[in-house]
Amino acid sequence: MYTAAFNELKAQFEAHADADNAVAMQNYMKGKFSFYGIKAPLRKTINRPIFKKYKCNPTPEFKNLISLLWSQEQREYQYTAMDWMERLVQKMDASWLPFLEELITKKSWWDTVDWIAANGVGRLFLNYPELRPQNCNAWIESKNIWLVRTAILHQLKHREQLDWELLQSYILKHADAKEFFINKASGWALRQYHKIAPQRVFAFVDAHPELSNLTKREALKHHKE
Repeated sequence: MYTAAFNELKAQFEAHADADNAVAMQNYMKGKFSFYGIKAPLRKTINRPIFKKYKCNPTPEFKNLISLLWSQEQREYQYTAMDWMERLVQKMDASWLPFLEELITKKSWWDTVDWIAANGVGRLFLNYPELRPQNCNAWIESKNIWLVRTAILHQLKHREQLDWELLQSYILKHADAKEFFINKASGWALRQYHKIAPQRVFAFVDAHPELSNLTKREALKHHKE
C-alpha cells in the first residue's frame, strides 16, 4: 500500500519541481542536500490528499515507508516523512525509539534532528519515561553531535514537566564544547525554559561562567532584569 503512496508523492514532486527555488533552498542548507525546490506550503498541499488516501498507522510497513523517504536524495522527502510522522506521534510506542535514533544519525542536520528531538523523542519520553535514563545518558556521552544535540533538546516542549536537574547536568557536561550545534542547542534549551522559569535560568547562567558565549547569549536573549 505504501509503495503506491511513495510513487504518487514522487510523481507530484517531480511535476512541481522548481529549479530556481531548488538553488535557493540548497544554498540555505549550505549545499548539503538536493531539493526539488518545493516550499513548505506547496509540499503540504501536495501531501494532504495522499495522507488522506493512505491512512497512517504505526506499523512496520509504515516504518518502511519512512525509511524509503529518508533514503531519497531530495530533502523534501525527509520533510514529508516528518509531516507524516507528526500525524501519528501520539500513537508511537516504545519500539519507535531505536527507529527514531536511526533517523537522527542519517542525513543529519538541524532541520531534521531538531524536529525528531522535540516532537518524536520528546513525546516518547513523556509517554514512556522509563526509556529516558538509559538512552539519553548514552546519547549525551556519544561522539555523534546530533545524538548529543537530541539529548539536550528533547525537552523543548515539556514546559512545566521539564526535568531541570537533567537539563543542567547535560549542558554542563558539554560546557567546554567547541561545537556550534551543541552550544547552540544548550542556549536554545535554556531560552525555551526561560519562558517558564526566567530567574532559574538566569541564576544558572550566572553561576557557570564556563558556558560558551553562544550558550549564554542564546539563553538570556529575552531576559529582563
